Amino acid sequence: MKIQGIKHADRGVGVRDHQLILPSVVCSTHVSRRIATEVGAITFAHQNGCGIIGIDVSGIDNFFIDLANHPNVNSVVVTALGCETIQGNELNDKIAQDSTHYLVIQESGGVEGTVASGVAHARELSAKFPGTVADLDLLTVGLDLSRDVANLAEIRALFAKENISLVEATQRSGSAANFSSLMSQKAHVILSFPDENQPPTGFPLIPVISIAGSGALHQAIISEFDLASSASAAEILDCVIAIANGKKSKSELSNNGEIVAPRSVRSV
Repeated sequence: MKIQGIKHADRGVGVRDHQLILPSVVCSTHVSRRIATEVGAITFAHQNGCGIIGIDVSGIDNFFIDLANHPNVNSVVVTALGCETIQGNELNDKIAQDSTHYLVIQESGGVEGTVASGVAHARELSAKFPGTVADLDLLTVGLDLSRDVANLAEIRALFAKENISLVEATQRSGSAANFSSLMSQKAHVILSFPDENQPPTGFPLIPVISIAGSGALHQAIISEFDLASSASAAEILDCVIAIANGKKSKSELSNNGEIVAPRSVRSV
């Protein structure tokens, strides 16, 4: 098995070449969206960064760092407001420095000035740090086990035989929380077995392969899944290799999915 990955400076070898516009606080998500739209980058909306307490301060901070340093990311622009709990400059200092730029809306001419500056810096980073083709020595596949999987033992055995590293997340409350956990474990690709009562979804930085269950909901929207419930371990492996080598998953083609930062404490 050979995977042609993409080398991203200090982040290692990934299977995608994404630029991340990272809003360090809820107040900068709109600006980040405008920058990302202009340059074709990835971003996400969230309700974090301000008005959080306790372990969520370090927890959200570490989650953002994991996002920015994921091997599928080539470079990062951090956008901040300037008065939030999680300070963007402190976050920026913990991310791979050469391929990261930091902007503060309060110091960059407001919204319009920050958007213009962010677009310019994002394009500069893309030109300066292009991903280069490289062999991926160890593919890491995340398992979103939001439901029971009948042939899980076969999947584990076959992937081990092929020297593919498996990391697992087993929360039954929905795939989004599992995706966040698998991202932090550096999964290059995610195999998602969503709950029978939930539709398939994706994760913008990581290709997600969704495998249908046998229930009525999944069968009614079967075209939205990458693989049917009857898929064998060998068929799943073949799909993983194809996706890792550049084929788009259903969630990538439909631009379906979100990034949900884990929280432990209620906001104040």
